[in-house]
Parts: sequence; structure tokens; C-alpha cells
Amino acid sequence: MMISARRHRRYGSIALVAALGMLGTAVATGAGAAPAAADRQANSPQVQGVPSSDTTAVFPTNKQNEPTIAINPLNPSVLLAGANDEQRQPPCGPGPVRGPAVELSDCSFFPGVGTSGIYRSTDGGASWVNLGLLDDQAAWLAGDLVSDGDPVITFGPRPNAEGAFSYANGVRAYYSTLASWKPGRSPYPPNKAPEALAVSYSDDNGTTWSAPVLATVKDNPNDFNDKEWIAVDDSPSSPFFGRLYLSWTEFRSAACCPSEPVMVAISTDGGVSFGAPVQVSPAGNNGTGNGRQGSMGAVGPDGTAYVVFEQGSSQVVVISRDGGARWSRPATVGSVADIADPIPGANFRTDSFATIATDPREGSTKVYVAWVNRTALGGRVVVVRSTNRGQTWSAPVTVSGAGQGYAFFQGLDVAPNGRIDLGYQALVAVNPATFGTGNARIDSWYSSSSAASGGAAWSGPRKISSASSDPAVSAQNNLARQFMGDYNVLASTNTKAYFIYTDTRNGVGCPDVDEYQRIIAGTAVVRGDMADRIATRLGQDPYAHDPGTKPAPPEHCGSQFGNSDAFVSTVSVS
Repeated sequence: MMISARRHRRYGSIALVAALGMLGTAVATGAGAAPAAADRQANSPQVQGVPSSDTTAVFPTNKQNEPTIAINPLNPSVLLAGANDEQRQPPCGPGPVRGPAVELSDCSFFPGVGTSGIYRSTDGGASWVNLGLLDDQAAWLAGDLVSDGDPVITFGPRPNAEGAFSYANGVRAYYSTLASWKPGRSPYPPNKAPEALAVSYSDDNGTTWSAPVLATVKDNPNDFNDKEWIAVDDSPSSPFFGRLYLSWTEFRSAACCPSEPVMVAISTDGGVSFGAPVQVSPAGNNGTGNGRQGSMGAVGPDGTAYVVFEQGSSQVVVISRDGGARWSRPATVGSVADIADPIPGANFRTDSFATIATDPREGSTKVYVAWVNRTALGGRVVVVRSTNRGQTWSAPVTVSGAGQGYAFFQGLDVAPNGRIDLGYQALVAVNPATFGTGNARIDSWYSSSSAASGGAAWSGPRKISSASSDPAVSAQNNLARQFMGDYNVLASTNTKAYFIYTDTRNGVGCPDVDEYQRIIAGTAVVRGDMADRIATRLGQDPYAHDPGTKPAPPEHCGSQFGNSDAFVSTVSVS
């Protein structure tokens, strides 16, 4: 649920001040001036058309996370972003939507209400406007599907009436999302609730969107499709120019250790339809840790398509050089040790899903993959590179360090001039052995590697968030844990890097919710290295169990409890 918004390669050459660090796996140290950065709230205001909602919306209406961002390749001042967005979800407790008989503590997702938001900037990220949800679009209102989040937005060339792709026709934006059937509209039995994948496209920079196109054509009511990613072949020199690649994990049952292959579906007509999904990984998962999740795609300038995902203790990649007709077997990119879940000092879920980006310069064969590894000292962002189209991979270079904190949720992209940009968040805890309001702070960071270095050396990390976030402000709808989503995204031009992330600077914590979560988690155990923290769950399922009296945010919490936003840090690197 994660990261590189792709774009055309027409930007002019611009001198870049490269701040290079140390080679190898040592943390880079910066030299030279820090790039300027400014951060802005993308979902502004929190509820479309309600200017006061940034301060009046209450939980869970005020909740956004898992953001995505993309740059118009023909007009880089136009940016589209999205996120899991609950602006149409009703507040907790009784009301005109939930009804008069529900508990004050009922903050659950309401059936038939979508959660995939759309935001736009027309001035290069200086300001943003909330365009509402996909579900507000006429084409969605008339259909059978409701958006379920995990958004990814990307731009590509627009096809003409004959189906030929060219930037002379303009650009087309694509929005992929999880989706389910509106109440009473499902073709499946009432006890079946499969999760589908849908793609919409826009030819007017996000003002209007097409009806959702189902990209999962397998008619199976037991499938739960999750963590999709969409990538477009945006290189005019590619023999597959304009082709779309959608990847995801297909969970084939709800039982313990289900089959869970990574799948890919392809569109050759600009998202109007998708072909039959192709399985690109093994399916088996016998409970020994060989499951797979977190896929992400990217396409090189020669049309080579890559899909990276986490499989067991490795980050692996599958490759197609013929437009998706055939895929290689999964090949190891590097080893992964998942970061602590939760990170010591906090209580939100985490992952170590990888991010992949290709060098878009014509003739380049370079590919980059980043993820966060768990170490004895905390989470550390690492980057590996291939100079031969994914045939072999370098040793990892560690980019983040102790000065930033426990790193998580990185974003990666390569600018049209070959510069590699990396953004990530990192947490510093007052007391790693507990969690709650005021115990931890999160900031966003940026590093870059010059085209000449090619990922071997990196600038020293620069803080690019103007205010810190407290993760205890956030919460799952069931209040059982904090919630910061599953991924962040970065997109680049020659002169800018845009990192979008979940931010809680405008929210307040709730001591009663903190205590409720501590009851569920049990006693925190901190081992010697401070990073190997485990939570004793007391045999309870935090997603189902309500020990004692569950807090009711309207009664027990401040009005800004749970307020999380999608913020964009714009880094000027020229």
C-alpha cells in the first residue's frame, strides 16, 4: 500500500548541486548547502467545499493516510495527489448516517461510503485543493462500486481515437484503488465480500474521472486482492509506449496461511480494459514466512517492466522485456529484515515494502530499489542499484542514520536528468518501552544521489517537515492501534522532489484511547538492543477484542483527536 510517480522526460538540463556522502553501507554525510523545502497540506480543506473543516471535522471524518502523488509530464506545475480519505465517513456515534441506536464508540467504516480522495495543485505544490472522492464523480455515482483506498496515481500519454499513444494528444492520469460493491449491488452471495481492483482515468488533470474499470477479471468470490500498484510505460522510444501494468497480491482464502501470489494485469488501450491477470510469483504460503506482499512496478526507457515485492526474507523482482507477455522468475534484489511492528515508542502497524524506480534517460539501464531494514540500532533505509536492467544488484547502501531516528515508509524516484531522490519518515521516542500521547515525534527527511554517483553516494539527510507529528494522535477506526498507513510516495522533476506523507501535526491525542490501546497490547518488552520490542497480546485479537469499556471519542477525546492529513514537502534542488 506504497511509490514512484512516473513522468515524461522532456525537462531541460539544469545544474545540480550534488551533496555526496560516503560509499558502501555507512550512513552518508552531507556536504554543501541544504536544499530548500516547503510543506503544504494536500487535502485542503479536509472536507471538500467546507473551508472550516480543517478545525471542525471530527474523527474519523478528519482522517487521511497512505498518500500518492504524480506530476503532469507536459506541465510540471500541475500535480495530482490522493490518499485513503474518510471525509465522507460519518463521525463516531449516533447521527443521521449511523442511526440513533449505535454506541458512542462506533467509529467504523460505513457501508457504501468511499475512501479514495483526490487533490490537485496547479502551482507546483505551493497550494492545494481537495477535489473530493472518486465516489463523488458522476461515473462512479452511476456504477456498482465503491472505492476502498490504497490509492496510486500516475500520468501517461493519452491515446487518440484510433488507440495510438502520443503526448501530442495530451496526458492521461490514472487512479488505481481497491474497490468493493455497493450494498445490494454485489453479484456474489451475501456472505461473500471479495475485494476488487478498479482503475479510473482522467484527461483533464483530475477534474473528471471515468467510470471504474475492473482490473480483476477472475470471477471468484473468495479472493481478497490487496496492495495494488499501477505503472505506465511513459517513454516514447519504448515499443510498448502507453502500456499500463497493474500488480497486486491475491489472497485466495481467509484461512490460515492462504495462497498469496503476486499478479499482474495489463491494459493496452489506456485503461479502458485490462487483460486476464498473470501470476508472476509462486502462490504457496505454508506459514513459514514465505508469503509475499507489497508489490510495486516501474518501467524503463526501453520498455522493460519491473515488479518488486517482498517474499519471505528477501526483496525480489520479476522482469518482462516483451510488454508483459512473459515474466522472469523472482530474483533476489537483497535481504530484508522487517522493521519492528510496532516501532518502539509507538503503536502503529509497519512494513518494509520496497520501492522501485528506473532511470528515465533514453538508453539508460539503471534501476534502483529502496526499503527499510530492521537493525540493532533501529530502522535504516537502504538502496540497491542495478546497471544492467536488473540482471545483477549492488550491495545495499545505508542512507538514513541515528540522527533521524527509526526510519519507515520511504519514497523513491529518479528525475529526468538521472538524479535519484529519496524521502522517508523517522521516529524518535522519549521512552521506547511504552507509547501514548507525547511519547514520540515523527519527521520527514530527504537525501539525493547525483546522476554521476548513480546511487553509490548520497547527500546527508535533510529534515523537510516544518513541524513534527505525534503518532498517538492517529488511530484505527476501531481505536485498537495508532495508524499512519502503509506507505508514502515521492515524485521528481529536474528541479524539484515532492514527498507526500501522513502527517498529524494538526491533531491532538486522547489519553483514554492511549490507555485502551495499552490494555490491548499488554506489557511491552524491550530486549537489549532496544529495537527488538514485542507486545504481549494476551491472546487477544486487537481488531475484535474490546477489553473493558471502549472509549468514545465524542465523549472522551478532544475535537481534533485523530486528525491526520496528507502533507507534501517540496524540495528545491536546482
